[in-house]
Amino acid sequence: MKSFLLMVGFFTRLPVPQIEFTEERYRKAAKLLPLVGLAVGAILVLVSAIGLVTPPMIRGAVLACAYIILSGGLHFDGLADTCDGVFSGRSREQSLEIMKDSRIGVFGTLGIFMVGLLYFALLTAAPAPALLVFPVCGRACCLLSASLAPYARADGMGKATGLSGGPAAVISAIASLVCASFLTVPLLMLVSRFAAASGLAVPAVAVPAGSPMPSALPVGIFADNIFVAVVFCSLIAAAVSVFVTVRMTVRLKAKLGGVTGDTFGAVIEVSSIVYLLVSVIAYQVLTV
Repeated sequence: MKSFLLMVGFFTRLPVPQIEFTEERYRKAAKLLPLVGLAVGAILVLVSAIGLVTPPMIRGAVLACAYIILSGGLHFDGLADTCDGVFSGRSREQSLEIMKDSRIGVFGTLGIFMVGLLYFALLTAAPAPALLVFPVCGRACCLLSASLAPYARADGMGKATGLSGGPAAVISAIASLVCASFLTVPLLMLVSRFAAASGLAVPAVAVPAGSPMPSALPVGIFADNIFVAVVFCSLIAAAVSVFVTVRMTVRLKAKLGGVTGDTFGAVIEVSSIVYLLVSVIAYQVLTV
């Protein structure tokens, strides 16, 4: 439990008891990072209830702000620094030096703007199960990235704390993605029962009063089982996110000689966006 709380304290702004930091504890706790994403996703599912009384665009804006607040903007900072360094067109050493600069450049500003815009659009349209899984996916992909490349600096937070991979991290990442995808079934059942009992149209999985199953049953290839469709959509989105993470890490290794704490943040945000995008598209194609 202490290891999990340490990860929560490091990677979110959730109020948790202060845990004594040691490098050894941090290394052991790193593989629990996807569980932190699961906690964030569960909170986002609760926040999405605002969609019951607001238009979809307001729901999307509130969810995007809630996600940024929960993470404290930490990963956005890494995304901005990575964009400034990678797209600067400079040498490896100069790129790494740019990434250490606390000031944000043009590429970093554009990166944050585009990711923020995508979050707003995708969270407006995302089905409830995707809200639970995308934070898990981002953090699982961070572990994968750490497993695929060495640390690019001789020092730094990532080097000091040993946020690195290995077989245990890879297994943890893959297992968390699969388990989180299957957790969408009980989530969808709970949402469906709530909507059926209340007679409210729950965003993305609306259910008419008195019905235990989602309304507007899908007419796609999974017309007889919406639950199978949702799990399948999640697994597809997770697989694409993993592929993008692998390609992104390979490019980062070629450009920077490895990964850094900043690139971890960039991987988390990019893989999360990819998961949401593919999930929304897959859900529409397979269930509508």
